[in-house]
Amino acid sequence: HDEEPPKKPAVESEEEADEEEGESAGQETEEEESTEAEVHGAEGEEEGEESGEEAASEEEAASEEEEEGSEEEEELEEGEEEESLEQAESAEEARSGPRTRKHIADVLGFAEIGTEEDKEEEALIETILKELKKLSVTAIEPMEKLYKFKDISSRLLGDAEIFNKPMALFLGPWSAGKSSIINYLLGTEHTKAGLKTGPQPSDIDFTIVHYTDKLQRLSGTEMAAHWAFSSVQKFGQGFLDHFKGIGLPHPLLQKVTIVDTPGILDKRKIENYPFNDAFQWFIDRADAIYVVFDPSKLEIGEEMAALLDQLKGREAQIRFILNKADFIQPHDIMRVTGQLLWNVSPLLGSSDAPIIHVASMTSRPFHVGAPAEFFEEQELTLLEHLREIMDERVENTIAFARRHAVRVRNHAKLVDCYLSTFYKQKGIFGSKKKVAEQIAKDPNKYHIFEGLSRLSNVSRYDLPDPQLYYKFFKLNPMYDFKPLTATCTYFKGCPLDKLDIAIAYDLPQLLGKYNDQTKLKKDHDKSPSGHVPVPLTTGKQRS
Repeated sequence: HDEEPPKKPAVESEEEADEEEGESAGQETEEEESTEAEVHGAEGEEEGEESGEEAASEEEAASEEEEEGSEEEEELEEGEEEESLEQAESAEEARSGPRTRKHIADVLGFAEIGTEEDKEEEALIETILKELKKLSVTAIEPMEKLYKFKDISSRLLGDAEIFNKPMALFLGPWSAGKSSIINYLLGTEHTKAGLKTGPQPSDIDFTIVHYTDKLQRLSGTEMAAHWAFSSVQKFGQGFLDHFKGIGLPHPLLQKVTIVDTPGILDKRKIENYPFNDAFQWFIDRADAIYVVFDPSKLEIGEEMAALLDQLKGREAQIRFILNKADFIQPHDIMRVTGQLLWNVSPLLGSSDAPIIHVASMTSRPFHVGAPAEFFEEQELTLLEHLREIMDERVENTIAFARRHAVRVRNHAKLVDCYLSTFYKQKGIFGSKKKVAEQIAKDPNKYHIFEGLSRLSNVSRYDLPDPQLYYKFFKLNPMYDFKPLTATCTYFKGCPLDKLDIAIAYDLPQLLGKYNDQTKLKKDHDKSPSGHVPVPLTTGKQRS
């Protein structure tokens, strides 16, 4: 038991030591390699982390750029919205204040009035109208006197009809806005020079608004003393008490005379002067007739129906104005306009639809929600019609003279037909007075009007009512007139031939002479303002 274990050989121990050293060295190498791998892995991880961080930073930068771009877009959109809001606010501010009247001056050409070219045009017009007056004296007036045309018609061709400025006549029911429209055109709203306005019947006078160098008010007696209105004296002092004039230094009045009339009111009795005859006097001389209606008062009473009946044959000059239209709800505008069209159309003499302008002609702003652009378009169209009346003064005057000459000729031929029938029916021993009265009382029995239409190619619709001739021959005995053939003389010729030549040749040549010499630009397809007229309801015009 006390023996020690045998010792290994030294060689083996050395080998084992070498192996142990190799193993330890291998372990150290593996450890070093693993350490290096760990180091490289850590470095790779660090590099990956760095690249990831770089990518993340790039993404963040891109997102920041996108955010900045979206912010810029939002800012632009906000800026545009602010601009549109500012524009809307400025437009609303403009509408909330008084409306501008610049378009009135532009369309009616106020800047052109008084220029050298305008003065030359006025001189030419004066020359042409003097030649027209001379033609009237030599060719038309002799037939008027021979057959007493003045006793059957109030339509004359005197100095007032030839030399007066164009006349714009405003008429319609009471409180429709006639005076307000005139004040708006002249810029006299809320001034001493303005016409009286109000919701109640504010005026019962015929008012002539004409040009003077300063504000001037004239009574009816003073107005009737002027050659242009001297013939109204036949209506008596009762009319002159309701007739007045206002003179203003306004450029529009240098080209046109404006007439304001009493508002038509049913059951209002006017006994001190012939109310309808006074209206007819102005209707016969008007170049433009504006019939104004309020949307809340479209009913046609007896008095208004009688006035519209007086307008028959003047459809080309008539324009209806549906005023105060911004009080109507936008969706009701066409319905209200159609109602006015339905009410007035049967009372006019034309089969064509009347022309209606829907507007609100005052300087106050439009009501909120009203179709402002539509109303402005309608107003421009109306102003352009007034401009045409101003520019076509000579054409309209010569056309009026020609129509008057045709009426005088038809009257003379009709009296001649009555005379021819009278001489056929009168016996040797018969009473000429009874025969003449019988023919005048029943001309259709003797086919007088039909015979004239067949023989002279005169339309029956261009001839007066036979009842007028019954009254005419009561005043002027039939047998006191001469037949047309008896009016001819060897030296002076036949008055009827001179009248025929004036109608067929002289008057058209006078118009051609003016058109050749005038420098006034006329383009009625396109208005002076460059705006194409589009009235709400259009109809074919008759001359």
